Amino acid sequence: MKSAAYGAAPQHEGEAEYAATTTTLPQATAVGMPLAQPRVQQPPTRTLIASVGSVKPSEQKLHLAAEPPAPAPVADKVELPDRAVHVGQIICWQLAVVAVGAATTASRTVLILTSVAAVSLVLLTAIRIRGLWLYRWVGVLLVFLVRRRKHDLGTDIAVRLVSTFHGRTATDQVVVREQPYGVLSRPAGASVALRLGPETQHRLLPQLGQLAEASDEQPVGIGVQLILHTGVKQNQPPRAWIAVAAERTPDIATDEQLRQVLANTVRRLVRRLDREQVENMPLDESDVLASLGALAHANAGRGQLHERWTSWSCGPVRQLSVRLAGSASLPAATTQALIGALLGTGTGAAQTIAVTATSSSAHSTSARHDVVLRLAASHPATLDTAFSVLTTLARSFGVEPERLDGRHAAGVAATLPLGVPLS
Repeated sequence: MKSAAYGAAPQHEGEAEYAATTTTLPQATAVGMPLAQPRVQQPPTRTLIASVGSVKPSEQKLHLAAEPPAPAPVADKVELPDRAVHVGQIICWQLAVVAVGAATTASRTVLILTSVAAVSLVLLTAIRIRGLWLYRWVGVLLVFLVRRRKHDLGTDIAVRLVSTFHGRTATDQVVVREQPYGVLSRPAGASVALRLGPETQHRLLPQLGQLAEASDEQPVGIGVQLILHTGVKQNQPPRAWIAVAAERTPDIATDEQLRQVLANTVRRLVRRLDREQVENMPLDESDVLASLGALAHANAGRGQLHERWTSWSCGPVRQLSVRLAGSASLPAATTQALIGALLGTGTGAAQTIAVTATSSSAHSTSARHDVVLRLAASHPATLDTAFSVLTTLARSFGVEPERLDGRHAAGVAATLPLGVPLS
């Protein structure tokens, strides 16, 4: 059996560069307790000694024993979503004041009703709970209540699972470099996926934005998504997938056109992976469907879906999703260390991390980044413990975890190899 140190060591050429800039985090041995890092041996310092008797006091100078070590990477200022006050909120406050002032000349009943409405409007737009304004929570609750929250996937599990999230889905295939790739076509676009070798995330994480922006020759928006998954036992390196998605537009609307766009993008991606010696394997139609079912924990007769406000479940397996807000503002080395720490911390729950970079068809801005963590466990207490441990760990890296209560179905969809970011 391989030791923990061997599992943490780079297994392919090119990972030594990552090890030189980022701390490699070994596998955990207890819940929430990563292994201690080996002490770094500092090079011996040479102290410059001057003879005090032979140097005049006015000529004595202070000599540094050694140059100070380079500072560790520090996260940039994190811009968290939905924290700024919008113009619409200010307008609502002004309307509330004007309405109450105008109602003072009316009857007492009108004044009371107007005051209640004004106070409600101010509360909805001025109170923030767990990072979201109260009016946003009201919208999330209304959408949660009106949508269907129980599904039975039956036999065709993967296709019906994607259809539950993204609408009617069909399967096809496209051939790239004489290799078949399974294509999942949905109303908003289409996607393909590749399986990656172990320990490849160290090289691909800093390049996701470049991979998405490198597709600027395509006439549609392209999404590139890296999926990393560790099981409950965590006795193996994280399994990795990379997905490529093409957006459906009025100009590129048919499945045939989307398949051509995907073929061009995948051909360029595979050529780059081969050039950088990143192990990759195409997934045909059956492989893609099997990966989707396994990552969602919906296989093995667990096709009964049930969405709750605080979780999403497939049979007995409960899952919750967390957006790691502010990850896009972190330096690349800090992001790599964050993901390595999350995947290397044992909590008794399976972990899936999706890092998605999307470029718009207009190509007016840089690629948008999105990082979502999904936890899965059979017992609710295990799930809550894992959430507490990992979110505390994530905050130490400068990000703000946002639990997606009322939106866990969207979180599950964003952590499957479909190339689709969190909506």
